[in-house]
Amino acid sequence: MLFRRDNGKRQASHALAGRRRRSINIRLLIGLVMVAGGVTAAGWATGKMMQPDILPLRSVQVDGTFTHVRPAAIRAVMASFAHQGFVYVDTGAVRRKIESLPWVKSADVYRVWPDALRVSVTEQQAVARWEKGGLVNPAGELFAPDPASYPADLPLFRGPEAMQLAMVRRYREMQRILAPLHLSVARLEMDPRHAWRLALGNGVVLVLGQQEASHERLLRFVQTYNGALAARAEQIEQIDLRYTNGFAVRWRPVGEGVSKEMNNV
Repeated sequence: MLFRRDNGKRQASHALAGRRRRSINIRLLIGLVMVAGGVTAAGWATGKMMQPDILPLRSVQVDGTFTHVRPAAIRAVMASFAHQGFVYVDTGAVRRKIESLPWVKSADVYRVWPDALRVSVTEQQAVARWEKGGLVNPAGELFAPDPASYPADLPLFRGPEAMQLAMVRRYREMQRILAPLHLSVARLEMDPRHAWRLALGNGVVLVLGQQEASHERLLRFVQTYNGALAARAEQIEQIDLRYTNGFAVRWRPVGEGVSKEMNNV
């Protein structure tokens, strides 16, 4: 009898365990189905949200201070990407396209939730014209907008390739030194040996020579200009400052005015 009772208990225990396993399996199956359904629903919702007609691009914001860049041209570029929608729009491609516009130095493009793009644009600044074509910016970089858009009265740089930054720095130094005389640099030249020559806005050409002594020579010109040269500036063609204690003046031929010299600058 004891054997039968123990056997019955074991059978009852096995049956209970089986029911528990089935219950756990059913709950697990339900859970898996719910998770799968949730993932599918999330994927569907995400896919729908990424469709351009669900989250379209509706507006464009352009930030920057412009003289030559046309904001309408920037908006036209950004509008050409509107079909991609807010989520899928390639902001890197937008940036590169904007940076290819004349007078644009750099651009940053951001998404602004829920339906806008914002672009911050830095415009190129021109310091001088480069003799072989294009303009030079303050970093000594060349850029080439339409020549019709060149600012008036830019000086002309003539020098070796890859020396634009050195010429920008030297130009600014010369402008500072000449400022008390109300004179400006109209043309700046550096030869392959790094000797300097410049034409002033009044047509006078200064020959400064090698880099090492050119600074002191320009200072000497400034110190003596008002006393001996200013009154006859229109008659001066060139001043050679490559002398230890003085300079040599070449006068214009009789009857030749400053206007002819300026036309050749």
